[in-house]
Amino acid sequence: MSSDDQSVAAHAAAQTHHYTVHFPPHPARTSDPHYVDFNHYHQQHRKTARCYIGERIGYDDCRDAQGKATPAPADPSEEQAGLELHHAYVEFSLQQGIDLAALEKDFPGISDPTQLGAWVESDQNFRWLCVFHHRGPGGAHTASHSDWTAEQYVRGLISK
Repeated sequence: MSSDDQSVAAHAAAQTHHYTVHFPPHPARTSDPHYVDFNHYHQQHRKTARCYIGERIGYDDCRDAQGKATPAPADPSEEQAGLELHHAYVEFSLQQGIDLAALEKDFPGISDPTQLGAWVESDQNFRWLCVFHHRGPGGAHTASHSDWTAEQYVRGLISK
């Protein structure tokens, strides 16, 4: 007879998630009038940006598009390689489908549809992530939300 109070040894388990995302119609990225805001933010903050996950758990898992390690440099004025700017709450391609009343609950003052695009391209909606934590196996666009969130606090949680 087994008991529920027994420890479970460390183990790995493959995860697979399949679903369909229904993107609302949206303009091409570069024709967005707020794209200039995205580029401006990128230019203003890229030099000192650090991977959001790396800042929490350490930079051991941070990687660039070629899989090369991208630790934060010792000098805080130097650039961490392999970073990308991530839309943390609302992706550019989804803004036309936003329920403004729902967004207003978490972000008061963002219920004006004429201001939504500017907010999507603002500091409040941005996070710097290395490629691995953005669109790699441990990425915000790849891992389930619960796993990606846990990865902020558990070293080595996700691997290829």
